[in-house]
Amino acid sequence: ILAATGGIVTFRPQIASLLSPPASQAPTCVAIDWSQTEQEIQKFAGSAINRIYAPTAPDTRYRFRMMTDSDAIFSHVIYDGCSGKVLGSANLAWMDWLVDFHHNLRDGRTGRTLAGWLRVMLLVSGVGGILIWLESSPSIRRLLRIRAGFLMMRDMHSLAGVVAGVLLLVGSFTGLFLCFPQAMRAAVNVFAPLPADVRPPRPAKRTEGTPLAGLGQIIASAQSAIPDGSWREIRMPEGPGNVQVRMWRAGDFRSLGNNVVTIDRITAAVVATDLYSTKSSANRFWQAMPGLHYGEWGGLPFRSIYGVAGFLAALLFPTGVLLWWLPKRQTARRVVMAPASVEEPVSTL
Repeated sequence: ILAATGGIVTFRPQIASLLSPPASQAPTCVAIDWSQTEQEIQKFAGSAINRIYAPTAPDTRYRFRMMTDSDAIFSHVIYDGCSGKVLGSANLAWMDWLVDFHHNLRDGRTGRTLAGWLRVMLLVSGVGGILIWLESSPSIRRLLRIRAGFLMMRDMHSLAGVVAGVLLLVGSFTGLFLCFPQAMRAAVNVFAPLPADVRPPRPAKRTEGTPLAGLGQIIASAQSAIPDGSWREIRMPEGPGNVQVRMWRAGDFRSLGNNVVTIDRITAAVVATDLYSTKSSANRFWQAMPGLHYGEWGGLPFRSIYGVAGFLAALLFPTGVLLWWLPKRQTARRVVMAPASVEEPVSTL
């Protein structure tokens, strides 16, 4: 289940783009007034903004994720940055449900811990499967052979296991950094020291009636903090807190950018700037883990390989069960069908 849902979640940006209303064919693009756009989006959705995803050229559609009463389920409003109009909504509630199930098994922190232990089992299973294959005098020609009958299951299981095995290990290993961050941070510190995880200071308590900074002010502050970057994602706090703006710069491997600007929600002042170029090797390794897990490294080709590997890994379970169950069934059938032996009378003479 983790592999299959991960294969789908890998294509989340592409699926969101496909299910969004098409962009209007405006002859010329207008300058975006983000403060006015924020009001229009919130009025259209009837709720507050949770996240904003910027498009990559040539797409001009911004996706606004809006708060709802459902846990981890959001409404999605599509805005055309060229024409400056709200295009409508995208039905992505099922994707939100799937993402939360993949990450947390729909059970918050408890579910994320359980998902972490399942990933440990996947990691052990992947290592064991590859070692078994390596000990069997491996041959690429024999690996690609698919025979008929019962041997078909064995051949399909071996092929899926080897092809998906390496990426299954990558997905399981990187998932541990999301499920057990403290334990994995301690493990990395054994090989290379990581700086202390210092959180930006929270803003002062907001008094009633104090206006919040507009979206235009937030974007302007983020752009001034990293002038050579372009924002890709904005995470709004659910309550009093800071805004996180992900910025992409040339050389970043994550599609959402490797740099984060933290901004005060009330004053729009820059609280902290986290530049990837200034990080140590250990910190870069740490930041690479979520990017690898989400398939953000290498663009669509890598996402495609990652997604196919997820579905192939899901194929390992039914073929493995059949390989375990069918021989037992055939053995039981042979025992039932075997003729009963006739005992000869023992002479008493």
